[in-house]
Amino acid sequence: MGWNGIVVVDKGELTSGATFHAAGLVGQLRASVNITKMLKYSIELYSHLQEETGQHTDWSPVGGLRIASSKDRMEELRRSAAMAKSFGLPMELLTPKEACDLFPVMEKKGIVGAAFLPTDGQIDPSGVTHALAQGARKRGATVYTDTRVTGIRLKDGAVAEVITEKGNIKAEMVVNAAGIWAPEVGKMVGVAIPIIPMEHQYIITKPVEGVRRGMPTLRDPDLLVYFREEVGGLVMGGYEHNPIPWALDGIPRDFTKKLLKSNFEHFEPLSRLAMKRVPVVGKAEIITLLNGPEAFTSDGDFIMGQAPQVKNFFVAAGFCATASQLQEAWER
Repeated sequence: MGWNGIVVVDKGELTSGATFHAAGLVGQLRASVNITKMLKYSIELYSHLQEETGQHTDWSPVGGLRIASSKDRMEELRRSAAMAKSFGLPMELLTPKEACDLFPVMEKKGIVGAAFLPTDGQIDPSGVTHALAQGARKRGATVYTDTRVTGIRLKDGAVAEVITEKGNIKAEMVVNAAGIWAPEVGKMVGVAIPIIPMEHQYIITKPVEGVRRGMPTLRDPDLLVYFREEVGGLVMGGYEHNPIPWALDGIPRDFTKKLLKSNFEHFEPLSRLAMKRVPVVGKAEIITLLNGPEAFTSDGDFIMGQAPQVKNFFVAAGFCATASQLQEAWER
C-alpha cells in the first residue's frame, strides 16, 4: 500500500508461536461482511503467493464441507448459503449422500444435510507465513528474529521507540501482533488486551484406507469436530466444552516453538464424537496428539485496531480460532 520502513520483530523465529502447530484449515464465510471479504482476499492471495515468492505454501483449494447433524443446524446452513451468495461465494447445499461422496469415510447416519464451499481449502501455516515474509522482504521490509522486545517508549501519548535486547528502533507506529504474548506487549504501554492462552489439541493419523488426496475439509459443528486430509491420513480436532487455560501466571520466558504435554483423557470426549462422524478414526494409527496454546478471546472474535489509550499503537491478535467455531461450541 506504499508504506516503507517496515520492521518485523520476533522474539524467536518466524512461525515459532501458534503458527507452527496450527491445523491449516482455511474457510471464508462468516456472519460479518468485512471479515468474509478479508478471508476471500486471503484465498485470492494464497492462490498466487507461491509462484510470486518461490516459497512453498501447499495451498490446496479442496473445498470446505460443513455438516448438519440436526434440523436446526440445517436451517442455519440454508441461511448461510443464502448469505454466501450475497457475498459472492458459491456455497452449495448437499444431500447426505452427496456429502458422503465428497468425504467417503464419513458416516451418513445422523446427517440431515450439508453445505459445500468449493473455494475453501487447506494450507501449510508455516509455509504461507514464510512466503508472506519473503514477499514483504522483496518490497523492502526488514525482519529481525531472535530479538526480544523489552519495552515501548511513549512520547506525548504516542509510541516513539521500541526497545529490544539488541538495540532500540524508532517507530512512528507499532502493531502488536504477538499472539498469546499480546497482553504482555500491551502492558508495556498500559493497554489491557483480553486474551487467554488455551490448550488446543488435534490428532494426526497414519494413512487411512478410503482417505484420498483432494478430499475437502470437514466440519461438524453439532459434534464440535473438524477433519482434513494429511498425506493419506487425517487431522482431527475440535473445541471441547471444558477447555483448559494455560500459563495464567505468565508465559515461561523460554517458551518458543514448544508444545504442551498431550492430554489423552481430556481429548477422549472429542475423539468419541469424531468416531461418530468418521468411524475410521477409531481404528487409525495415531502419529501424535498435538497440544499447543492458542490465543482465545472472551467472545471468540479477534482484536484488531488502534488502542484508544495510546496514539499509533495498534493490535492484531486473537486470530487463532475463528469466531464461528467457538460460538458453535458455546451454543452446545
